[in-house]
Amino acid sequence: MRGLARVLGVVVAGMIGLGVSRPASADQPQDWVIAAGKPGTYLNLDFIFGAVQASAEHRMRVYGGTNMLTLRGGALAALPYGSTQGDVELRLLNLTLGLTAGAQSIWRNQKFDEGAIMDRKERRIRESAGEFDTDGFGFWEGRAGLAFPFNDYVVLNHVTAWRITDAEGTTFNNAIGVVDDGRYVRTDFQLFIKDKSFGGFAPMFQILNFPLEGDWKTQYNYGFAFVTRAGLVQRDDLILWQMLFHSGPVFGGGYDNRDNYGAALFRAPLSFLLVYRSVINLWTPPRSEWDEKWDDRRGN
Repeated sequence: MRGLARVLGVVVAGMIGLGVSRPASADQPQDWVIAAGKPGTYLNLDFIFGAVQASAEHRMRVYGGTNMLTLRGGALAALPYGSTQGDVELRLLNLTLGLTAGAQSIWRNQKFDEGAIMDRKERRIRESAGEFDTDGFGFWEGRAGLAFPFNDYVVLNHVTAWRITDAEGTTFNNAIGVVDDGRYVRTDFQLFIKDKSFGGFAPMFQILNFPLEGDWKTQYNYGFAFVTRAGLVQRDDLILWQMLFHSGPVFGGGYDNRDNYGAALFRAPLSFLLVYRSVINLWTPPRSEWDEKWDDRRGN
């Protein structure tokens, strides 16, 4: 497993180097991914630091040209776990509603008794000693998101997700980097400053609510997200880099989770996401009368 991590690290690093040194195709803006998606059928291939993922999605317009329904299915293989899931998302103007159902298999599952030490150092010790088991369970998630474009260069994005799993007991949650009882509510705010020449950069604020040993905790995280074209293919690829930090209780409250937050391999309370994605267009529907009217309004 450590060998796979090194290989994935080299692959992602190489992709970043190529993306920096090779200019993107001139006919596609660097911030294309921040805009609303187009209808059609697409295959998404993701190389993530420590994981690989593939998904297929079909997007169709509903109730006119500004709303869209997306059906998606995919699978992910990471160092500590694997998962498969199906998604349904409905975008109504600036509002996006989503529902996910899936199954997850944890290959290196760490379970904690009530009152036990569960910080990153203890998890590293358990990992080295082989003190983990396996677990498999189903999960579902509901999401609601709002996007507020202020102008061509600033977009405020908000997503709130509520996930429930059938995980047994108190375990480390790889999705959000905390030890919890198998449920959480996550709220993300991203203020994207974007431009066609470089992509988008967003200061980010996250609120995590999760139960731990029967008591709900509220944790605040801060960080940033950066997305741009990688330019490894002619169109529709990107690099996403996101980091979140937890500095303890702020705003007069919040749960101090500095010793526990983040994967065990990190020596600081942070989470890290680095992704290269290539989007392959499998099918595009014929242009409609609405497409032509929309292009006319934009001057295309």
